[in-house]
Amino acid sequence: MVASMLGSGCAEWGAAVNRELPSVDSWSQAEVEPPADPSPVEEQTNVQRSENGIATLDASEKLRDSACAKADDMIARDYWGHHAPDGSGDPFVFIGEAGVDYYTAAENLFYSTTGGPDPVDSWMQSPGHRENIVNPDFTRVGVCVRTAAYQGFPEAHLYVQHFATPVSER
Repeated sequence: MVASMLGSGCAEWGAAVNRELPSVDSWSQAEVEPPADPSPVEEQTNVQRSENGIATLDASEKLRDSACAKADDMIARDYWGHHAPDGSGDPFVFIGEAGVDYYTAAENLFYSTTGGPDPVDSWMQSPGHRENIVNPDFTRVGVCVRTAAYQGFPEAHLYVQHFATPVSER
């Protein structure tokens, strides 16, 4: 076994999850959330977007809250993936529960047992995750990093990245 365990994507090591909803006129009056100061992972995400000629994302406290709720759920129930084994744990539920009425949204996941490689560099090597990072349709990002005993390891670093475009910004 490798000394460091890395995970990116879902339990099947497949593409990141992304969903778009049709526009709903009743949501168009929603208040626009002011941007937050970006975290290091959010900054690195924006570096990648800039290098690919794509507008940067505003950091979102609401998306950070949804990402932390997702990370906490994965730790508490000891699963790895965009959905829990029982079918719950949908990232879009967490995003909605954080108060984001979104037009389109997505999730990237990453974990390391050593604090190892940069999650953004790893995501950029995975087609589905890269697609989320450079998707010009997203306007907001929120990242949560949790360190905890996880998946049988005494210490793991979980990164949950949520992207969205609120309906009010379409």
